[in-house]
Amino acid sequence: MRNVLALAACALVLGGCESLGDLTSDAFEPGAASPSRFELDSGDCTDQANTARNFEIAGITGTHAERHEIFNRAFTQCMRKYGYIRRGFSPDVPDPYAVDPFPD
Repeated sequence: MRNVLALAACALVLGGCESLGDLTSDAFEPGAASPSRFELDSGDCTDQANTARNFEIAGITGTHAERHEIFNRAFTQCMRKYGYIRRGFSPDVPDPYAVDPFPD
C-alpha cells in the first residue's frame, strides 16, 4: 500500500512538470507544413519567446517555474499564430497558455 501511495504522489508531481521546462516544437503538430518550414517557424517562435522572457524578467530573478511559464506562454501563442496545434490538447480543456504575451 505504501508503494502505491508513493507511486501516486510521484505521478502527481511529475504531471505538473510542464512549467519546469521550455516547450519545443515536439509539443505541436506540424500539420501540412514541410519539415523545414516547421523548423523555421519553431525557431522564430523560440526567439520570440526568449525575447518575451528576457523582457519580462529584466532586473528581477523570477522563479524557475515563472521563467519557463513566460517562455511557454509566448512560444504557444507564436506557434498558434503560425497555425500549429498543441499535441494532446482538447478544445474542451482550457489552455493555461492562452494569454497573448504581445497584446496589440
